[in-house]
Amino acid sequence: MSKNPNQKRAIEDYEKLEYYSDQRSREICGMLEPYIKVTDKYGELLSRITNLLGGVKPINIQGKVIRDLMADVFDCLYESRKLILSGKCTIAFPLGRRAYESLSLLHLSALDPSLAMEWEEGRKINNHEIRSALDEHPLGESKVLTDELYNFFCSATHPNRELIPHRFLGEGNQFVLGVIGKPDLIMVTDYCMKLLEFWFWLTATLTWFYKETILARDKTFFDEYFKSKLDAEKIMKSLTENFNRLLKDFHEGILDK
Repeated sequence: MSKNPNQKRAIEDYEKLEYYSDQRSREICGMLEPYIKVTDKYGELLSRITNLLGGVKPINIQGKVIRDLMADVFDCLYESRKLILSGKCTIAFPLGRRAYESLSLLHLSALDPSLAMEWEEGRKINNHEIRSALDEHPLGESKVLTDELYNFFCSATHPNRELIPHRFLGEGNQFVLGVIGKPDLIMVTDYCMKLLEFWFWLTATLTWFYKETILARDKTFFDEYFKSKLDAEKIMKSLTENFNRLLKDFHEGILDK
């Protein structure tokens, strides 16, 4: 039985979705090569820590909790990067929020063994409590920063008119699924900046918590860690400059609104 013209065209459009995704990835990856390199470096450092811990049993519940949260944050960061680099930022927001919440919990668990124990036993610890505790601890994080991250990922995770893009289906556009349209470079750059903070934050927290194990088993780790830190600072500066330029162009009408 022959397919009707609409069915045939729809099948062809659907089958091209992967092609468009690959094409967007090539375009975006070309622009963000330094970001990709430094996050790959952080990924390698985290893999080194993971391999070290794979040969050492956790000595308490705190260590067990931190290992589980470490893997959870890493997986979210690793998978969300693929989505961002193919222009699928709106789909990556839930992963970004999960990474943020697990990471802030990991940081506080590293500072407070009793909280790690409570979480392991099943207590639901809301993020407001975590943000407040981190703000009060000398080795924590500023609540201004963590509030900003929390609000960003919360607002973006739930459907809202500001962040769900207008696709103009039937208003000049015939097919709008996937990443067939132009990626939003402002959103891509903003997302990369925030997730680069997460890669740095995760690696720094684990390096501090497991410093004795690392020093005893992988003496060259810290040289690589500090080099990656310097590279990340340079790339963050470049991303910030590009983000501000894109915003300026947008407001001046140079970028499509």
